[in-house]
Amino acid sequence: MVKGTIARAAGGFFTVYTKTGEIYQCRARGNLKRDNQSLMVGDRVMFIPPLDLTELENNVSLAEGIIEELLPRTNILNRPAVANIDQLVVVMSLKQPSCDWQLASRLLVGAEKEGLHALLCLNKVDLVEVGELAEIEKLLHPFPYDILLSSAISSRGLSSLVDRLKGKCSVFAGPSGAGKSSLLNALQPGLTLKTGSVSAKIKRGKHTTRQAELLSLDFGGSVVDTPGFTRLALADLKPGDLATLFPEFREYSRGCDFRDCRHLTEPRCAIRQRIGDQINPLRYEHYRFFMDELTKRQEVY
Repeated sequence: MVKGTIARAAGGFFTVYTKTGEIYQCRARGNLKRDNQSLMVGDRVMFIPPLDLTELENNVSLAEGIIEELLPRTNILNRPAVANIDQLVVVMSLKQPSCDWQLASRLLVGAEKEGLHALLCLNKVDLVEVGELAEIEKLLHPFPYDILLSSAISSRGLSSLVDRLKGKCSVFAGPSGAGKSSLLNALQPGLTLKTGSVSAKIKRGKHTTRQAELLSLDFGGSVVDTPGFTRLALADLKPGDLATLFPEFREYSRGCDFRDCRHLTEPRCAIRQRIGDQINPLRYEHYRFFMDELTKRQEVY
């Protein structure tokens, strides 16, 4: 058997890359399906290449390999559905469509849950006036993650983005129309990924990327281009765990009077005392909203 990495999954077929650069189309062995081991982009697997199957299974097409085993994962994101990645690049457009800050926070919470390094890439900066950009910077101050301003049109931030992607397996995630594929095309023109426009009616991007796909980068590393989305549930989270997934809370939460402080209405809460200084007001607003969402969901169950 050969070790490989799933680069694409569609219609029950999996495109698998080997370390030496060979590419195979594969199907999954039936026992993987019976054991509910769903395969996803980024999974490391053991498979039998097509040419090795002729003597084993005469009824198997020579054009298809067989995935026999799913190797242990280091991490997993459920949406976008990818595994074994090093960092999450949250791509948000500043205009056309306007930035969904809450969705950005949801994605960053998911990265924290899986122990992933994350950064916020604010794209289409070429569409924003200097005064508008100053207001955005004010809105996000302070912010616990690195922020990168980018534009596929003006090439702003592309060299910095290359430095962040080099040597890592990254995933680009964000809403449709944010410019994920356009950025990747600008970073490596040979990719020729399909790009789309923004709907004038609903002010959202039109879906162009249909499946997640792992792409090799000429300058080193790889990136997963993913379909855009506008909704994201906080899956498998308990209300008491949420604060630990806001990194800006960690340093100060030990100063709260109550050991189990949820930073909502408790007296002498060290987090609420720092809102506007060390804690960004918008991020805290998102925290309160997520906490309410998780609490209501727990009550239903």
